[in-house]
Amino acid sequence: MALLPPDSPRRRDRGREDAARKQRARLARDVGDEHGQAWAHERPRPKRSKFTVIVGAIFIAFVILGGLAVVLQDGDSQLIRPNCTTPGVATGPAKINPGTNFAWQAAGPEQGPYVLALDAAAVTGPVGGPVTPDNGRMLSAPVTLTGCRSAQTLAAGPDNRGTHEVALFRRSGTGWARVAVSLLEVS
Repeated sequence: MALLPPDSPRRRDRGREDAARKQRARLARDVGDEHGQAWAHERPRPKRSKFTVIVGAIFIAFVILGGLAVVLQDGDSQLIRPNCTTPGVATGPAKINPGTNFAWQAAGPEQGPYVLALDAAAVTGPVGGPVTPDNGRMLSAPVTLTGCRSAQTLAAGPDNRGTHEVALFRRSGTGWARVAVSLLEVS
């Protein structure tokens, strides 16, 4: 009974190694493998590690480049940047399935108020609300843009397929003026 495994480097069975070498030689001779016959008389070489210096350098380069992309990321995970001069609206994602939610965010001067509507060419109503669209539906009540940007808000998407407009309206002296549009594709 052997207490050590047969492949232990401390204890080698010469008879077993010779029998394995002879068997490799016979098999190589039987199948006509000249290359195998040449190697059958030598001891098997230990396998080299597949992790080489080049693979290690490539791995380190990917880690560094990935880290740079994260560090140099230019954004605050919002849809639109604050803009105190020009009104704008952004939606995300740009393509949605019918009836799924999408996010919207508006930016512009703090003097408002602003409302957001889906598929509306015009809106009417007093400054304090309620504001009604001529077509489509309202996405927000009158809001002011604190810090020149609204909070990112979720809204239910349209049920019908096609391209839809998310329009931002700003209150002017006589009524509501359409100041920005973002397209939303439903497919």
